Amino acid sequence: MRYAAHLALFVSSLALTQGPVSADAPPQVRSVPLTETVHGITLEDEYRWMEDPANQAEMLAFVERENVRTRAMLDALPERAWFLQRLTEISSSLDRIGGGAVCGDTILVKRTGAQDRLAKLYLRRGGQERLFLDPAQVGGSELASFGAVAMSPDCTRASVQVSNAGSEMGTTHIYDIASGREIAAPIERIWGDDPVEFVGKDQLLYTQLLATPIDGDPMRGATAFVAPLDGGEPVAVMGNGMTVAPQNAALVSVRPGQPFAVGTAASARADNAFFVSPTGALLAGKPRWTEVATLDDQVGAAEISGNLLYLLTTKDNGAGSIMRYPLSADGQKGEGEEVLAGAPDLLIKQMRFDVTGLYVLASRDGASRLLYLPGGRGPAREIALPFEGFSFGIDATEDGHGIAFPLTGWTNGVTIFEARGGRLIETGIASQIWDGAAEMTVRRMEATSADGTRVPMVMLRREGALGRTPTIVEAYGGYGFDTVFPAYDRNIMAWLDKGGAVAYCGTRGGGERGREWHEGGRGPSKPRGMEDLAACANALTRAGVAPEQGPLITGASMGGTLVPTAALRDPKPFGAMITGVGVVNASRIGVAENGANQFDEMGNPADPHQFRDLVAMDAYQMIPSAASLPPTMMVIGLNDNRVAPWMTAKWVARARAKWPDAPIYLRGDTRAGHGIGSAEDVRREEIADQYAFAWAAQNGMLVQAAPQEIQDR
Repeated sequence: MRYAAHLALFVSSLALTQGPVSADAPPQVRSVPLTETVHGITLEDEYRWMEDPANQAEMLAFVERENVRTRAMLDALPERAWFLQRLTEISSSLDRIGGGAVCGDTILVKRTGAQDRLAKLYLRRGGQERLFLDPAQVGGSELASFGAVAMSPDCTRASVQVSNAGSEMGTTHIYDIASGREIAAPIERIWGDDPVEFVGKDQLLYTQLLATPIDGDPMRGATAFVAPLDGGEPVAVMGNGMTVAPQNAALVSVRPGQPFAVGTAASARADNAFFVSPTGALLAGKPRWTEVATLDDQVGAAEISGNLLYLLTTKDNGAGSIMRYPLSADGQKGEGEEVLAGAPDLLIKQMRFDVTGLYVLASRDGASRLLYLPGGRGPAREIALPFEGFSFGIDATEDGHGIAFPLTGWTNGVTIFEARGGRLIETGIASQIWDGAAEMTVRRMEATSADGTRVPMVMLRREGALGRTPTIVEAYGGYGFDTVFPAYDRNIMAWLDKGGAVAYCGTRGGGERGREWHEGGRGPSKPRGMEDLAACANALTRAGVAPEQGPLITGASMGGTLVPTAALRDPKPFGAMITGVGVVNASRIGVAENGANQFDEMGNPADPHQFRDLVAMDAYQMIPSAASLPPTMMVIGLNDNRVAPWMTAKWVARARAKWPDAPIYLRGDTRAGHGIGSAEDVRREEIADQYAFAWAAQNGMLVQAAPQEIQDR
């Protein structure tokens, strides 16, 4: 599943129980009555105590007891072993690639081989490839994984972030590429997505988390620093109240040879506030920031080319528009002009410059398109891609002479391409795919939502398959991210091979149809996304694909706000549910780790109107008034630094108390976080569990141990 977390824990062995049985009594968990009124809304919250770090041991003990119960149920499912074996054969056994960095003819690429638990970093030059770094040796743990990788513009040095057990918070190391020798002191508290850049003469530019988190939230106050490579004192240049409010991360980037640096006040939303500073002032530790785009400007990206500023905005065109502005010496922008306008069949997603021109990543029906504007001026010409596919993003090569990007399709593994001077270049770096993928068919569909809106959907199934079969529907519905896009999912092939079907539902809140589609499922409009998901499920059932009781729905992270609320609001369309690492207690994001960073997308609980919206999308608060719930499994990674694990623990405790006889399960993992950086065996076991549960739930096969067996453990 595309957004599913990769979790597993407490693998045990039980004798197989034949036939479905009723659920056992819930494990004991403390309930402390609490009533509060916020902005005129009265809420009950008897499991609030789980949020307190002082009670973490008790909360984890509850998770462990639930894991034992969940493990007993899963180990009794006859299909679990089959899914684990097929995932090993058609997913884990194949060579696959991840991210990396490109600089001239030097490429650093993350590659996971058949025997690897986690990706290793390989150095590729002149078509020859060798192992450069093993994460276990760098991080000192078998669960260590690599995050962001960057190279110096002269292609001689590299920065590599490493974290442990899926936490994503880690340390960046600096290496000489030729010798593989570490040449600088490690930089601690670096988030896995954020590269340490090489700028100026022997200087580093990076964003670092605070040593002492603000209000216990490690994501608040992320600050950008300039530091000498030789280990001199770093200088803060943006963040934690300096230009950027603490709830936003300060991200700063300098392209080689450009007179201006770009600063971003980053939050978890489709657009951010942007600033520019003369590069010289920044590298001297005395930036002169000028704001060039506010949140009201709805800008998703900013690029610099000489004294020209390019902004990608959706303010006046929901499909996106690229505007160009001249900059004065101190960064003041002049009158703008439109360079490229998006359209319904050309949704502009991203842009990047190289020394010759501007590259634009766009999409049509979820499929990526690549455009090139020589010199950053129109007219744009399209660069033909080798197959209908999807790119997760384009990035400038470290030397500034091109771009690099991954491309994947429904039956095409991730392949790395470059473009230089508007010309596509094949690198020869690609993931392997299962041969049987060619036997799968892709069918584009639409569902009609409650208000008559047509919702895009894509279904995959084995060629020639007919009749009803266990069906998984995946949705996300947030940040303007697409769900319906052509990408090879190596995990789902095992589900399709078993004879199941899978559908991707592009609910409102996502980005399938531009800015209006995003806003149509955000804030007070969040229930429209819930209705869209119900429409997708109903369409598959009416089409004779899903079982008569409906398909299983699944979503992770922000999808965890959408999926359980849809099921609680109207359970009839859904046969079962799996939610991973989800924001299931939205009204409490103000006290959650990484919560304040979500305010711009989800809503600020300090605002009465936005708090009302948060309550309306709060799956935990929906439980008391809900009539029923389909068979459910909730998954969490206990090292998750994106979504607080206590949200799901609270949700399960309340749901199990209300429906003690219902098949509701919780599983967590001390070896995983949000699902990024999970070891291959952890990921494979968790996916096998998800598929076994999905198959059993839609075939009336759910089984579990008797209460006494669980108590004896």
